[in-house]
Amino acid sequence: MNVLAVDTSATELTLAVSAGNKFEENSIKPQAMKHSEIIMPRIFSILSDAGLQVKDLDLLVCTRGPGSFTGLRIGMAAMKGLAFGLSKPLASVSTLEYHARTVLHFDGAVVSAVDARKNKFYVSAFLCYEGTCKRLMEDTDGTVKDLAKALEGYENVLVVGPDRQVFAQMLSEEYPDKSFCTECDQTLSPGLALVRLGMEKYENYGPDDIGQGPVYLRKSDAEIALEEKEAGNGKN
Repeated sequence: MNVLAVDTSATELTLAVSAGNKFEENSIKPQAMKHSEIIMPRIFSILSDAGLQVKDLDLLVCTRGPGSFTGLRIGMAAMKGLAFGLSKPLASVSTLEYHARTVLHFDGAVVSAVDARKNKFYVSAFLCYEGTCKRLMEDTDGTVKDLAKALEGYENVLVVGPDRQVFAQMLSEEYPDKSFCTECDQTLSPGLALVRLGMEKYENYGPDDIGQGPVYLRKSDAEIALEEKEAGNGKN
């Protein structure tokens, strides 16, 4: 199966192509998150490196969130456009589960963290072994305190994701009785983890529904501003 996988949920843009015995992966950190300007040229470039054209693809994979509102919209729009134009299936996956799936095995809990700004993080927790991850909690827009129940009974905790260093320090201050780390000996590259998770999702649940969009977990600043404006008008 020829698979193209893309993650646009954070500042770094990750692309991967798996085609039989061939695998290509690129991670780019554009200035000012200019994903919209580089995503399609980068897709065509990595496909060329793998000796493929878009028509050769069998499956498209992308992260659906949580993460950057703008980044997720750009990624899903690009992949949906390809899926529709090529009549190929699209499978989107949780950003936090994707980061956890870079861990092949860890003797303890795996916490996936992405900075959500406003003093909060998008977080979740998993048990990862033999290349699979079992959820200990749902994806959450919260703080270190929201992990209390999920981490009960686990002395060792591995923190993954683009903001793992900062979040691990915060966790160590909140839970001084536990041991936190940000590195693991048994890992996959981000692109390969995304490809494998997307294929697994597709094989178990089929392609995305046509109405599937990004998962944000919180309202955007624009939505909040509109609600406040409407509420203010209602008082007049």
